[in-house]
Amino acid sequence: MSYVRSVIASIRVGWSRDFGWTNPILGFSLKTIAPIASTMTALTILYIGFRNGVSITPDKFPYELGFIIIGATLYAHISAYSWVPTLAIAEGKWTFVFPQVYVSTRSSPPYLAGRCLASFASSTVTSIASLAIAAVISLFLFGVAIPLVVTPVSVLLFGIALVINIFASMGLGFLLGAYAIFASKFEWALPTYVSGLLMVFSGALFPVTSLPSPFSNIGDVLPFTEFIRASRAVLLDGTVGPYFYYLGLSFVGGIILLALGLLAFKYAEQRARRLGVLDRKVV
Repeated sequence: MSYVRSVIASIRVGWSRDFGWTNPILGFSLKTIAPIASTMTALTILYIGFRNGVSITPDKFPYELGFIIIGATLYAHISAYSWVPTLAIAEGKWTFVFPQVYVSTRSSPPYLAGRCLASFASSTVTSIASLAIAAVISLFLFGVAIPLVVTPVSVLLFGIALVINIFASMGLGFLLGAYAIFASKFEWALPTYVSGLLMVFSGALFPVTSLPSPFSNIGDVLPFTEFIRASRAVLLDGTVGPYFYYLGLSFVGGIILLALGLLAFKYAEQRARRLGVLDRKVV
C-alpha cells in the first residue's frame, strides 16, 4: 500500500507540474498543438508525394493516410510520456528537489512511475484529440476521408492497447532515467535521439519490413511496434484476431522491457549513491 500511496501522490505532483500554471482546458489545448503538428507534417509529406507521382493508387490513398495518421499520433504519444522519468530527474537535480525523494531506498521508482502515469493520462487525451482533429483536417484540406473504424468495440480495444503499452513505455523511461542520474549536460538529448530511432523502428510511418535486415528484425520484436499494429488492426482494419495477437506480443515485450528498465535503474541508482552523484547539482 505504501507503493500505491507514493504513486498516487506522485501522479498529483506530475499533474500539478503540467497544469499548475494554468487551467486544465488551456493546458490540454496547448499540449495538443505538438502532436497535431507532428501528424499533419507526415500527412502533408505523403499527400505532396502522392500528388507528384508516388505510386499509390487513388483507392488505396485513404488507407495509407490512415496508416500514417495512426502511427504518427501513437509515436508522439509514446514519446510524450516515456521520457518523463528523465525530465523528473533532470529538473529535480537542477533544483535540489530530486535528492529529497530519497527518504528511503524504495522511494524513487514509485515517484518516477507516478510522474510517468500522470503524463500518460494527459498524453492520452491530447493524442486522441489530435487524431480526431487530424482526420477532420485531412477531410477538409485534402478532401480525403480517412476510413477510421470508430465503434464502441474498437474504442474499447484501442483503450486497452493504450494501457498495455504503459509497461513498455515505462520500461523505456526507467532506462533513460538510469542515464539521467549520471548526466550533467545532455540529459535532454538522449530522449530526442531515442524518439527518432523509435519513429524508424516502431513502424510509425512505414512498415518495419521495408527496413533492411537485421534492422527489420529488431523493429519487428519491439513492443511499441506491436502496440501500433494492434491499434491499426482495430481502428483501420476493423479486425479483432490480429489485434489480440499483436497485443499479446506487446504485453510480453513490455513486461520484459519494464523488468530490464527497473534493473538498470536500480543498478544506476545504487552506483550513484556510492559516488555521491545524487547530491550533485546540474548546471
